[in-house]
Amino acid sequence: MTDDDPLTGLDDVPWAKLQHSYGMADDVPGHLRAMQAGVWEGRYPPSAQLANHIVHQGTRSQAAEYTVPFLVRMALDPRLVDRHQLVSLLVAIAIGLDNNYLPNGYDPREDRAALADIRGEADDMARWIDDAADDEQRKQREGSCAQVLIDAEAVVRSYDAVRAALPDLAVLLTSDSPELRSWTANLLAWFPESAATSVPLLKAFIADEVSPGAAATGIVALGLLGAETTVPFIRRYLDSPIVELRWASAFASTRFGIADPAVVEVLTQVVARPPEKTETMSFLSGSYMSLAALALAGTSEATTLRSVDAMLAGLAGCGGVEAFDDRYYTAQTLFQLVFPDDPAEPPRSFGDLSDVQQRVVRFVADQGDAGWPSGGMDAFRRWKVPTNHSDLCVYAGIVQAGQ
Repeated sequence: MTDDDPLTGLDDVPWAKLQHSYGMADDVPGHLRAMQAGVWEGRYPPSAQLANHIVHQGTRSQAAEYTVPFLVRMALDPRLVDRHQLVSLLVAIAIGLDNNYLPNGYDPREDRAALADIRGEADDMARWIDDAADDEQRKQREGSCAQVLIDAEAVVRSYDAVRAALPDLAVLLTSDSPELRSWTANLLAWFPESAATSVPLLKAFIADEVSPGAAATGIVALGLLGAETTVPFIRRYLDSPIVELRWASAFASTRFGIADPAVVEVLTQVVARPPEKTETMSFLSGSYMSLAALALAGTSEATTLRSVDAMLAGLAGCGGVEAFDDRYYTAQTLFQLVFPDDPAEPPRSFGDLSDVQQRVVRFVADQGDAGWPSGGMDAFRRWKVPTNHSDLCVYAGIVQAGQ
């Protein structure tokens, strides 16, 4: 390795003493080298393999923090291809899965408080260990307590490691790759403590950006950072002739509690007829529809017939494997709104449902056996609505019993 090699120092890290989701992390250097070389064996690229090991299903492992310097240097190396995947991995190392924090953004104080609570319980943990019935149980309790602390520290340390790299990574906002620019804007969205630096960078980026998806990502990032001073800048895009920018402005506005008729109008339009997905809008797998539904859910218009019909129209237009995220997250939002929690008194018949509930039941019945939106059956069970398709059609009055 030479001094300009992003992986300089890789073998100095005690990987075999660090944990990831599948044991010890001595295989991490191999994944990083494969990522740098751009060649691999097997079905999945090395970036996906590494992510599966160090941030499996969004759970940040002890080893994740130690990969950050190498990923940052590779992301900054213009000799490498697909560098947006490296920044995407840095987002995962920082926060895990973004769907856990949308549409409201990430507050690092919560994870830091959780770590402080665990450290503050050291005396209670020691007593619990001492109360073990035998040596075997004592070892199990010691291991359990140690793991809880390791996991909580991994969350905070991984986040802080990525945050420390933001000043270096910000230059990627001017990259030649729209995907890389977009993912860099996405990354900045999750660090509210760095907003004073990130906000001016994002404003300049949005003003100059030629990719609608990337510019929309930047506007959403401003909203997630939550700086009130950005509201006038965000609002100026609500009347943009570009649908992606109107959507981003409406979505970001709701972050500040703004849900006037103009904002709701844009959200209902987009959830019913979203723009085409591209790799340059990087939040929630690029699902304009689902993000619009999430934003709409936080407004007073969420359960009106107009909003519900817009979500149903969007779901009706979803088809194919590529639309899985649109269907999953939009349907999840819809059913949580229309069939919340457990009813105080289950409805005795279809007529006892509200108008919007009846609308959703008829929609599901019309989809056929293979058309259940995600989350629907669980919601129906809670509300004592039939989950068998033929029974549902009878329940909704679409067909007569026995037909």
